[in-house]
Amino acid sequence: MVSGEHKALSPSELEGRWNVYFEESDLRKKIVQIAQTYPEERALSVDFVDLDGRDSTLADNLLQSPTPTLEAGEKALSELLPGALAPPHPIRLRVHSLPASTRVPIHLLREKHLGKFLAIEGIIRRATEVRPQVVQAVFECAACRAHVSVPQDEGATTFREPVACDSCQKPYGKTRFTLLPEQSRYLDWQKVEVQENPEKIKGGAHPEGLPVVLTEDLVGDVVPGHRVILNGRLQSVARPAGGKGMGRPAVFDLVFLANSIEKEDREYLEIEIDDADRQAIEALRGDPKLFDRFVDSLAPSIQEMRTEKEAIALQLFGGVAKEQPDGIKIRGDIHVLICGDPGLGKSQLLRHIAENIAPRGIYTSGKGATAAGLTAAVVKDEFAGGRWTLEAGAMVLADQGLLCIDELDKMNPNDRSALHTGLEQQVISVAKAGINATLRARCPVLAAANPKFGRFQQDEEKAPAEQIDLPPTLLSRFDVIFALKDVPNQDKDRSLAGAILTEHLRAEARESSRTRAAGTVVPEPGSAELFSTDFIRKFIAYARRHVIPVMDDAARQTLLDFFLNLRKQAEGEHKPIPITLRQVEGLVRLTEASARARLSPVATIDDANRAIHITEVFLKTVLATKGGGLLDIDYITVGTPLSYRDQIGVLRDIMRELQQSHPEGFRQHEVLEAATTKKHIPADKARRLLDELMRLNEVYSPKPGVLKLME
Repeated sequence: MVSGEHKALSPSELEGRWNVYFEESDLRKKIVQIAQTYPEERALSVDFVDLDGRDSTLADNLLQSPTPTLEAGEKALSELLPGALAPPHPIRLRVHSLPASTRVPIHLLREKHLGKFLAIEGIIRRATEVRPQVVQAVFECAACRAHVSVPQDEGATTFREPVACDSCQKPYGKTRFTLLPEQSRYLDWQKVEVQENPEKIKGGAHPEGLPVVLTEDLVGDVVPGHRVILNGRLQSVARPAGGKGMGRPAVFDLVFLANSIEKEDREYLEIEIDDADRQAIEALRGDPKLFDRFVDSLAPSIQEMRTEKEAIALQLFGGVAKEQPDGIKIRGDIHVLICGDPGLGKSQLLRHIAENIAPRGIYTSGKGATAAGLTAAVVKDEFAGGRWTLEAGAMVLADQGLLCIDELDKMNPNDRSALHTGLEQQVISVAKAGINATLRARCPVLAAANPKFGRFQQDEEKAPAEQIDLPPTLLSRFDVIFALKDVPNQDKDRSLAGAILTEHLRAEARESSRTRAAGTVVPEPGSAELFSTDFIRKFIAYARRHVIPVMDDAARQTLLDFFLNLRKQAEGEHKPIPITLRQVEGLVRLTEASARARLSPVATIDDANRAIHITEVFLKTVLATKGGGLLDIDYITVGTPLSYRDQIGVLRDIMRELQQSHPEGFRQHEVLEAATTKKHIPADKARRLLDELMRLNEVYSPKPGVLKLME
C-alpha cells in the first residue's frame, strides 16, 4: 500500500527507481516494441497496483508530485532505447488502476488536491474537435531576426510570448516578436467535460462537471456518453483578463490534465457488490416468491398499479441484446409507456424509479425538454473557445441505464420526433457544423403521459389508444403501453384512500419522533419481505452482469401459440390485425427479463406466461373499445384502425354516388345525412372523416358550399 508519509525524491533518485522498476517488470521488450511501432503506439501502460507493490516510495511520489515523477520515468524510459530506435518525441507513461483512496468526486475537489495525481469518474458530457496545441513556440525578433523559443504551459488557455530577446536584449514592448508556426512544436489536443455519474448524487443535487484536457494518444478515444475513470493531475488555470486596465482575477478555474483513460464498458461496474452482498443475492436464487417480493418493494407507498410495476420490474432487468450474423442488432431493453388520468401517482412512480431504484437512472420532464436536451447537440460556446462542441443529452447520458420521461405528451412534436431512432436503434446520430457522430443510447425508456383531453373518455366506440395524444410512429416503439383510468368505485376508493391516510399517519409519526426525547421509538408497521432500495440496485446490477438467460423449448412454444392464436382472429376479410411481429420481440424481451429477475439462466414457461399476461393487459386495455370490440394493433402502428379505414371507404362511396347524380358538385349536409341514415355512422364522426379527406386533398370545394371528390 502507498504510505501516508511522503518521502520526496530527487530527479536522479526517481530516474534510478524507474530504471529498476522497468527491469524488474520485464518491460524493456515492450518499450522497444513501442519505439518500433511509433507513432501507432506512443505510450507505455503502467499498472499502479504493480508499481506500488514493487516500489511504494516511487508510487507515493507519483501521487504527491506527479509532474517530476512522470518526467523522470519518461527520461529513464528513453535511455533504455538504442539511439537508432529513439522516436522524435518522448514515449509517454500512462498510469492506470489507481487505488480507491485516490478517487475523488468532482463536487469534493478542493485546493488540497491541486497538483496531486487523482482519479475521477463520470460521464463524458461534451467534447471538442481534436486540434493542434503549440507546446514549444518559436518567435523571431523583429530587431535582430534572432529566434526565441518559449515553452507553453500545459492546460493553459492563453498564449505565452517572449519577455525579451536573448540576442539583442530588447524587452517586450521595445521590439516585436513574430510567431514562426513551421518551426514551433505541436501536439494533438482535445478538451472534454466529464460530469459526475447521476446515481452518485444524493437528494437530486445537480451533478457537477470538470473540464479535462486530453493530449497525444488520448485524443479521439472517448465521445459524449462514455462512462470513464480518468487518471491525471488537477491544475488551476487563470482566466484571461476581462479587458484593458482590468487586473487578473483572483479566482482560478480548475482543469484536469488526463494521463490515462479507463472506460467502463461493462454494465454497472460502479455498483460495488462485496462478498456479503453476493451471498445475500445468491441465497435468493430459486425462491418462488422472489419476483413478487421484488415488485412489492417498488414504491410500496404507491398503491395499485400492480401490472404496471411488474412491467417496470422487468424493464429494470431487461432482455438480452443480440447481434445477428449479418450485423443487425436487436435491442434487449424494454420501453414502457404509462398513459393515465391525473392523480394516479405516475410522476411519483417515475421519479422514485429514476432516483432511488435504477442503478443509472435519469429523470426529466417532457414539458421543458427539447430534442437537443434529450438526444445530442452540436453547440458553439466558451467551453471550446467559441468552436463547435458535441454535447450529450439525457438519452446518451443514460446509456446502459434508465431514462424516465414524465409528461411526454407535453413535448413539442418536432422535439419529440428526435426520440424515434434512439428508442428503436438505440443510437443518436448528429450531423452539424462538420461534426458527424453516432452516440450510443442503450437505455430503456419509462415514459408517462396524460390522455388527449386530460382524462380518458368513457366512449363505447373509442379505444383508449385513440385518446393517447402521441403519434403512432412513437407509440409503436414502446413494448408495453398501459392505460390507467380513474373510475369511481366505493370498495376500491375506500382501500386506496385508507392506504394513503395510513401512509400520512406513519409520516406524521416519523416527523413527530424527531422532536421527542432521545431514545423514544415510534413503531412503524412494515414487511420484512420487502427489499431495501440499496439492495434492489445491487440485485439489478448483479443480475444484469451475470445472468444471460436462454429460452427453453416450452417457453418458445408458449409464445408461438399465443401469437398464432391472436393472429388467427384476423383471418378473413375486414378483420383487424391484433398483433404483429414487433410484439413478438417484446414478448421475448419480457420473458428473458423475467428469467433474469429470478437469477435463472433458463427462461421457462412461467416466464413466458408472465410476459403474455403483461402483453394481454396492454392489448386489452389499450386497443379494445368499451363494447368489447376486436383488438386492432393499427391504433398504435399506423394510427388508422380498420374501422376508420372502412368508414373512410364508406364515405368515399357515398360521395362517388352523389357526384354521379350531381356532376356540378354536392353539399356537405347531403354527405352527412347519407352517412348517418344509411350507413349508421355518427354525425360527428362523419364530419371528422370528411374534414380529414379535405385535409388530404381528396375532397375539394370548387365554389362556396359545394364539394367535389378528387378522381
